[in-house]
Amino acid sequence: MLKLTPFIKKLKTILNEPKSKNLIVWNQETFTLTIHKPEELSIKILPFYFKHCNFSSFVRQLNLYGFNKIDPDFWIFRNKNLTTDLYSEFPNLFRRKKKSHDKTCFHDINFLKNQINETRNLSQRMFIVLSKILDLLSDNYNSISGLVKLVKTLSKEIFILNKVIKDPFFKRN
Repeated sequence: MLKLTPFIKKLKTILNEPKSKNLIVWNQETFTLTIHKPEELSIKILPFYFKHCNFSSFVRQLNLYGFNKIDPDFWIFRNKNLTTDLYSEFPNLFRRKKKSHDKTCFHDINFLKNQINETRNLSQRMFIVLSKILDLLSDNYNSISGLVKLVKTLSKEIFILNKVIKDPFFKRN
């Protein structure tokens, strides 16, 4: 029996873990690994198996073991070496050897495309969150501005009322 690498052992355990079934799934028909909720996976699962909760590090490990992202909009990975069953072929998964620093193969184009797509997706998410924050700030600013105007108006009215009450002509009538 072939010895499994630590990462592959952990991946196999995570996939068999009942509480991770809605977060990360192996599709037997398409031979793909799908991560449905990356944020939850990094918070609820990764810290129990790794010394980190960094989703990017987990994806990097997947890439090192030959899993490549196949859809720029979703976290779906495929390993070209897996053609039947993930669990029976786990022993055949090895970490890729580091490439030589030859100028012709210095960068892996697919890896860079994936990184660009991930960065684009993250920036879109960050823009959405930022616009929601700005909307909330704008709503709060308008509310606070209205309150300040109201307080100023009431202060003026109170000031005038106090003047009228202290006026000697007011007391005679």
